[in-house]
Amino acid sequence: YNSKYHHRPTMASQNLLICIVFASTIYLTIAFLHGPSHLSPHPRITSDVHNTHLRSLSVSTDEDSHQLDDVHPHDRGNKVRFRSRVAYCGTPFCGWQLQPHRTTIQGEIEEALYRRYNRRIAVVGAGRTDAGVHARGQAIHFDLFQEEVPFPSVMPNATESERNSISADFCNELQYSMNRMLRLEVRLFQLQLGPYLMTTKGQTAQDESNEEEQQDHSVLPRLRLWHAIQSSSSKWYSYRFTLGPTLFDPMERFTRTHFVHRPSFAPSSGPPYEITTEDIARLKSILGLYVGTHDFKAFGGQLEQNEKRAGRKINTIRTIHKVELVNESHEESHLGFIGEEGDYRIDFLIEGALYKMIRNMVGTAIQVWLGNMEQTQLIELLEIDQSGVKSRKSNPCKPAPPEGLTLECVYYDDLF
Repeated sequence: YNSKYHHRPTMASQNLLICIVFASTIYLTIAFLHGPSHLSPHPRITSDVHNTHLRSLSVSTDEDSHQLDDVHPHDRGNKVRFRSRVAYCGTPFCGWQLQPHRTTIQGEIEEALYRRYNRRIAVVGAGRTDAGVHARGQAIHFDLFQEEVPFPSVMPNATESERNSISADFCNELQYSMNRMLRLEVRLFQLQLGPYLMTTKGQTAQDESNEEEQQDHSVLPRLRLWHAIQSSSSKWYSYRFTLGPTLFDPMERFTRTHFVHRPSFAPSSGPPYEITTEDIARLKSILGLYVGTHDFKAFGGQLEQNEKRAGRKINTIRTIHKVELVNESHEESHLGFIGEEGDYRIDFLIEGALYKMIRNMVGTAIQVWLGNMEQTQLIELLEIDQSGVKSRKSNPCKPAPPEGLTLECVYYDDLF
């Protein structure tokens, strides 16, 4: 040890080093407790602390976006609205809507936007599907700030096609970037600018899981910004299932339900009951009872909870434009493999649905078809409830499983 060239650290140096280590420890602890954004340029939105914070912002942010829909384009400030179609496999998700500490489709899309713009961007979907429910033509919208967009938010002299042409490159790049960040179970397509529409529609909110309708039939049309919920005109849902003793294809276990029950009118013993053309005609007749305007209070789930949350009564009157039973089994294409017989699909064209309404409709129709419930009872459940005593408990049938349900398309007047 050579004291000429090496010196022991002084007491002041030791104290300074201890202070630095102590301050660093405090900073890292505070950064960890307040979320990962201080430590990573691309934090996951689904972390517990940050995800809970986003849930607390979601209600007020969505309400703010609704308030902007009625204003003139020049009064929207520095925000630019975009819309997109979304397709997803709902199997690994806990539904569409944001939920604390759970993986949802809305959360995945908002996370991709967060990673790109380093801020929370609210995504509004046309339908809040349940866990396990799929979609091919879901529709969404979200708003970006003007400084995040390489073109002006207001183009007063440009037509709709010119606006789309100017923004096409940016929309294509944004769609490609988001799909690279999203899970393979979620894909965005047809991402484009949200247009302004002249419409007489009022504030409406119709979606699959908690649709609360309020319509303002204005006499004069107003200029409104396109809205995923308010601008929709109708929705197409489909439910896929297999009937009878047909062996179920395990490859379709997440997209099709197998109803293996023996009808009450079939012999209780003997060989498996084979579905006849008369049975299918009877099921079509039962499904036809849903067409028209009816009171679906006995088919909506969690009505009381949703009414308490909304602070008002939910309108349970719904219009079903079309119900069609489609045979998806084609004898000419049979190759002798499993799962080629007994496949059917029910298509519903509706204006809007209550929470679990479609699944309750399918489950009830199947129980009536099996003979476990009288058809007259189904007709009574659909009658408009004048006394106010009808509820979900009036319907003893369980909802059909979620895996067979798909939101095929949300329709709009501008053919989006």
